Amino acid sequence: MSAYHELTCTISPGGLLFTCVDDDCGRRLVIDRDRGELVVIDRGDPEALHRGFAGGVRMPAPRVAPA
Repeated sequence: MSAYHELTCTISPGGLLFTCVDDDCGRRLVIDRDRGELVVIDRGDPEALHRGFAGGVRMPAPRVAPA
């Protein structure tokens, strides 16, 4: 299992954009401000564990359903 990758957050009126700081990863996801839905834009490194937060928003470890 890979080490943790940190996510940085950009706050906008439409939601929160989280971007992985690791140049080799490229994971990006957004949390919709109105509905609270999390959408993965770019999956990045599927083996990496990611963590990050913005103010009161914390993202726990993901639960991935089998494909």
